[in-house]
Amino acid sequence: MKVFEAGHEESVRVWLDQGFEKAAERALLATGNRLVATIQNEIIPKEEPKPVDRGIYRAAWRAKKIKGGAEVYNTAPHAVFIEYGVRAQNVKIGPAMINALEQWVMRKGIASKKEARSVAYAIAMSMKKKGIFNRGGRGGLRILDKALDRLGDFLNKEFQVEIRREFEKR
Repeated sequence: MKVFEAGHEESVRVWLDQGFEKAAERALLATGNRLVATIQNEIIPKEEPKPVDRGIYRAAWRAKKIKGGAEVYNTAPHAVFIEYGVRAQNVKIGPAMINALEQWVMRKGIASKKEARSVAYAIAMSMKKKGIFNRGGRGGLRILDKALDRLGDFLNKEFQVEIRREFEKR
């Protein structure tokens, strides 16, 4: 541990500031990682029906260090549609959508290969009428918002751990 003598108050302040800053950076990233784990292991599995087909959306959650903190985000190209939903008037039916739905229908065993395209088209028409991920009139599943409800608790715990770690090693 570093020993300071009288008259060195400025160096004590700098030493403390540096320690708190390092601990806060680590605590913010650790908090982001806990949010990701909570999303993947608690929040998504509790959703009914589950927004899981092949697990791409669930696996695409990330936390990364950024200047002054951390960022939690999803790298899946379709994540924005799951998070915020799509209003009915914005659903555009096209060949790519029908093909993707047809593959989904077959993966889920909803219909035979022969009937899958017709079922996919029916699903697309329903999406055009109701929108996508608009359950109960609420746009999207808001998975990140649900995780952020636990932010304060996670940050408090991680900050305590990192402050203790930082000043024990000094």
